[in-house]
Amino acid sequence: MRFVREILKDVEGYTPGEQPQGSNLIKLNTNENPYPPAPGVLEALRNLSADALRKYPDPLSVAFRRACAQRYGAPDESWIFAGNGMDELLAMVLRTFVDPGDTVVATYPTYSLYEILCVLHGAKLHYVDLDDDFQLTPDFMSASGRLCFLTRPNAPTGVAAPREAVADFCARFQGIVVIDEAYADFAADTCMDFPDRFDNVIVMRTFSKSFSLAGMRVGTMKAQPQLVREFLKTKDSYNMNAASQAAALAAITDYDHMLASVAKVCATRQRLREALVARGFRVPESQSNFLLAHWNGTPSAKDIFQALSAQQIFVRYFSARRLENALRITIGTDAECDALLAAIDGILGAAK
Repeated sequence: MRFVREILKDVEGYTPGEQPQGSNLIKLNTNENPYPPAPGVLEALRNLSADALRKYPDPLSVAFRRACAQRYGAPDESWIFAGNGMDELLAMVLRTFVDPGDTVVATYPTYSLYEILCVLHGAKLHYVDLDDDFQLTPDFMSASGRLCFLTRPNAPTGVAAPREAVADFCARFQGIVVIDEAYADFAADTCMDFPDRFDNVIVMRTFSKSFSLAGMRVGTMKAQPQLVREFLKTKDSYNMNAASQAAALAAITDYDHMLASVAKVCATRQRLREALVARGFRVPESQSNFLLAHWNGTPSAKDIFQALSAQQIFVRYFSARRLENALRITIGTDAECDALLAAIDGILGAAK
């Protein structure tokens, strides 16, 4: 098509997890939280005034950023930026710090959106394979580029690189290091203090997972103020709407509710992992709200995925290299995970 940019001719675009409709289904494919957000979130949305909808929202999301600064150990909101989901922030970091033609570094496998964003921006993405245990390698530690996307815990593996290794990388890497902590609230530790130590580090968070706000599209990041100021140059005028600001502020204010939700997810995660391992799956220790379950038997992982879908149980299957024999399974409620295991037992039993 003659009107379309040349760079788009081979771009398929990011494919989100399937969003099946209906009430009698089990949705374990997009890493949503199975538990509701804090009660104050719904109250904040109900209390939005007509003026809040009629007028433009705060373009800088100051109240929310101040709350994030207090929670994440920043001196003030000048260290915080907020936006329309973490995906917007990932696109913005390229727009702000990377010129077309520059090299961006990422591990493999990782969040596939990075590759699409780099292609759209005209940047060169250099993947460095993780080792057999999905950990960082010497090749990654010595990689160079204008920017690096480092997901911790990683997606879709759930594995978290050691803090010390990440710190060593940040100290050595000459460009911007984006530590994607979308799943960090489910992990044993975080790197949220790294911007205090490194002037090239940006730590990003989403409220879609632990705070149960996937439908509101809320992302935030912490970095030294000189980096945040550059984001203010490239942001959309009003990039976070009034409802999202109100919901996000209420969510982070009731932090204990989030912690209780996370604790339930982590307990179910451990139980589900043990059950899958007992059935012959190879499942790395996860620090996220999902498991990557490898299967080398019969039927294939893809066949199991399709059989589960036929029973209205939805998990994620990737045909990409190193993931062809794996299912990514979001941690649901105990009842949902029990139903998943029962279905897997039926599928494996029928194949014998």
